Amino acid sequence: MNPSKGNFQGQIFTISISADGEYRCDNGRSSFTFRCDGKDRPIGNNRTEACVKSATVLNRIRKENGAKTNASYWELSADGKVLTMTGTAFRPTGPVITGQIVASRVSGSDGFAGQWRDPSYLQQHSDMTLSLDTKTLHIGYPSAGEYIDAPLDGTDAAVSGPHAQKGLTDAVRLVGRREISVLAKRDGKVILQDSLELSSDGRVITYSWWNPDRPNDKGTLVYERK
Repeated sequence: MNPSKGNFQGQIFTISISADGEYRCDNGRSSFTFRCDGKDRPIGNNRTEACVKSATVLNRIRKENGAKTNASYWELSADGKVLTMTGTAFRPTGPVITGQIVASRVSGSDGFAGQWRDPSYLQQHSDMTLSLDTKTLHIGYPSAGEYIDAPLDGTDAAVSGPHAQKGLTDAVRLVGRREISVLAKRDGKVILQDSLELSSDGRVITYSWWNPDRPNDKGTLVYERK
């Protein structure tokens, strides 16, 4: 990826808090809600979630059958302009897995509520591997742990890999000698229309996307052949 040739600066997500204290985190493609009152709240399948917070720290703990499985720790900088989100997964066997996002404030002036820019997508998708045969498009993002093997007839194909989001599929079609159309869906609902276009010299791929329901959710990334 050559970030200087694209116009995407990072995914924007929104944190909102309702009048009765419910938190919602929404990136335009998926969302989740929770309450931060310190209580272990049932979330189904013998799982619970509890959240405690202060003015600058929020900590969510998930348990299954009473055993801790996930922790999400949010911390605001002193000036309220940076939000660091650290996620930890605890497994019965194997190592503890930790990931972190450092987001910058786009809007809002106080507390966790507001819009935030997450640069992690650019970091995780900095390298793309691509191959094409007569029937299938193969795309890989090794740093993100995401892989796609999609037939060229528009059939939905699941995004796979250790870090792939559940319910995400891509439907791929050739629309010309140098362009491929990709329709991304979550649980059957269209969330993005993508395009991969190869330059005339075969050395650059321009990846463009737009959200049919959110006109401002669009962008372009440029990948150069290694």
